[in-house]
Amino acid sequence: MRFSTLEYTDQEAIFSQLQEQLKGTVSYNCGEYLINVDNEFANGTVRCVKVQNHKLFFEFDLKFYKDFELRICDQQSSPVNFMYNLNDQITLSLQGKDEEYTLEEFQTAIIFDKHYTPSFKFQADTTIKVCLISVYFPHNMEEASAIVSNIYSSFAKNSESNNFIYLGSYNIKIATQIKKLNEITEEGIVRKLLIVGMVQLILAMEIQHQQDDLNNAGNPTVNLTKLELKSIRDLAQEINEHVDVQYTLNYLTHKSCISAAKLQEGFKYLYGRTVTDYIRNVRLERAEQLIKTTDLNISEVVYSVGFSSRSYFSKIFKEKYSCSPKQYQDKLNYPAISA
Repeated sequence: MRFSTLEYTDQEAIFSQLQEQLKGTVSYNCGEYLINVDNEFANGTVRCVKVQNHKLFFEFDLKFYKDFELRICDQQSSPVNFMYNLNDQITLSLQGKDEEYTLEEFQTAIIFDKHYTPSFKFQADTTIKVCLISVYFPHNMEEASAIVSNIYSSFAKNSESNNFIYLGSYNIKIATQIKKLNEITEEGIVRKLLIVGMVQLILAMEIQHQQDDLNNAGNPTVNLTKLELKSIRDLAQEINEHVDVQYTLNYLTHKSCISAAKLQEGFKYLYGRTVTDYIRNVRLERAEQLIKTTDLNISEVVYSVGFSSRSYFSKIFKEKYSCSPKQYQDKLNYPAISA
C-alpha cells in the first residue's frame, strides 16, 4: 500500500507532498491549491484552502486504482481532524494501533491523538469523496484565534486518554452544504471569501452534530433511514433542476415511495421547510436570479419558474424581498441608466 505523510509546516509544503505521492499537476489560484490526477494510480482532484490561521480544508475527489494511505502529522502540535465522507467506505486508524474504524457514507468523524499519527486508508477500485478540516494548534496558544482556542479546549486540552476517534451518526445536511461549496462559480477574492465562509459553516455543523449526537444518544432526532433521506435529497435536487414542473405531494410520495408524513419530516429536517414551502422558495430564488441576469419581463419570469398567477407571485416576492418584482427590477436597472 502506498502512503503519504503530510507534515504541518505550511500549506504549500503539504500540497507538494501530496502532489509527489499522487503524481498529479498542481495549480494555484487566490489561496486555493488544486491537484489534478490522471495516471495508473488514481484519477480525480484534491484541493486545499487555508481557512484563516491554523485551519486547513482538504477535499479529496478521487478514483483509486491502488490502495492508498494518508497520514497527517504535525511536528509541533497534533491537529484535530474533522472528516466527512460523501461516498464509499473508508477506514480510519491511528498509526501504531491495531484497532480500525469504518466511516460510512454521510458519516462524520473527529480524530485527535497527541502521540500517534491519524491514518486514512482508501482502498483500490473505490471512488472517494471526502472533506477534511484540520485544526492545528500553535506552540503558544495565545497566538490562536478564539475559534481555535475553543476547539483546543473542547477536543484536545482535556482529553484524558490523549486520543480519540469519534464516529457520528449520518448527516445529509452537511452533504447539502458541501454541494453548495462546490457550486461556487465566482472567481478571485470573492471565491476565496465564499469558500472560507462555507468551510467555517461546515466546521460548525460538524461540531454541532457531535454535540447533538451526545445529547440525543439512543434517541434519534429524525425517524428516517439514510436511504429515505437520500431519496428526499434527490427529490429536492429534481425540484431545483426543474422548477417549472407542477409538483404535487402525491407525485413526490409516489416517486420516492415515502409517505407524505415522512416526506414532510424529511424536508423540515434537511431544509427547515415543508415540501410546499421548499418548492415555493426555490421558485422565488430562481425568479430573483432571472430578474437579475436576463432580459425577461416579469410575466415571462413568473411562468418560466412554474407560477400560474402573477399577482400571487408579486405578493410572495414582496414578502421575501421587501419590494415588488417590478421595483426590484427597476432598482437593478437604475445604476446602468445613471452611468
